[in-house]
Amino acid sequence: MCNETELISHILTQCKEKNAQVIWLLAKNLWPHRNTPWPEITLGMILGCGCIHLCLNRPQRNDQQQGKATLQGLTRLLQILLLELAYLIWTLQYEQVIQEKPLSGGEIRERWYHAINKRLTIDKVTAMQIK
Repeated sequence: MCNETELISHILTQCKEKNAQVIWLLAKNLWPHRNTPWPEITLGMILGCGCIHLCLNRPQRNDQQQGKATLQGLTRLLQILLLELAYLIWTLQYEQVIQEKPLSGGEIRERWYHAINKRLTIDKVTAMQIK
């Protein structure tokens, strides 16, 4: 669509067409934690999102080493967003390029909300079943 080589890194993070741009902007605006900024999305971050650990720095106390507390909920949210949205971008790219099905910005937003709501609901139900 943008006359660039269809590399996965280009499609997911660099393409200036509306799919990736709209999707990552919506995710950034959804990010509820202002004291932990939304990260710059790279292909490495998407592929390695299972290894991500967002941490909160604890202040140093007396002679103890400075510790880091993992923010489990925030880490889980970022992992879900990265995986689901990368898959959504890939799917939309397939529909537009291979199936030649153009999508408007409104349709992209609707698909984004549907994908995120569905995945977060699954995650919530799964978390409730853990004993």
